[in-house]
Amino acid sequence: DTDHSNFNSLVQVDSDTYALAYMGTDNDGFISTFTISDDGTTITKVATLEHDTDHGEHNSLVKVDSDTVALAYEGTDNDGFISTFTISDDGSTITEIATLEHDDAGSGGDAIEWNSFVQVDSDTYALAYEGEDNDGFISTFTISSDGTTITELATLEHDTDTVSNSLVKVDSETLALVHGPS
Repeated sequence: DTDHSNFNSLVQVDSDTYALAYMGTDNDGFISTFTISDDGTTITKVATLEHDTDHGEHNSLVKVDSDTVALAYEGTDNDGFISTFTISDDGSTITEIATLEHDDAGSGGDAIEWNSFVQVDSDTYALAYEGEDNDGFISTFTISSDGTTITELATLEHDTDTVSNSLVKVDSETLALVHGPS
């Protein structure tokens, strides 16, 4: 993107295909695919999809299965969204499958920011983010392997102060969260 690119999140889709979610032109949400050679000397942009024509900030991508990725991001009205996409083997086709609005930022000027999204097990995902009143939240979701269904399971407010997040999986039942002032 030669115009504007912020809040990037990159995930490997297969051996040489990568997907990048970012906020681009007009603060819209984009996903681009790239192929990267085995030795890393060649990077080729393959395709781009504008998935949100209003807003696409604070992106966090995770791989769901061999051709499916899930994206947590701040979208329209600063609300929190999760969308799933399929990506063809060669990266030439990016298709949006499903979208869930998981958190309404409300009218108080709050925004769903600083997303950090991880896969917990085969169909369970955890998302740490800054939400209402700039507080810290962790929500869990199930996402089907084909990306057609996204279901919110539970939400925990873990911090009542402004937070930014980095969430990682430690083992099959444990996540570690680093958070602090945004």
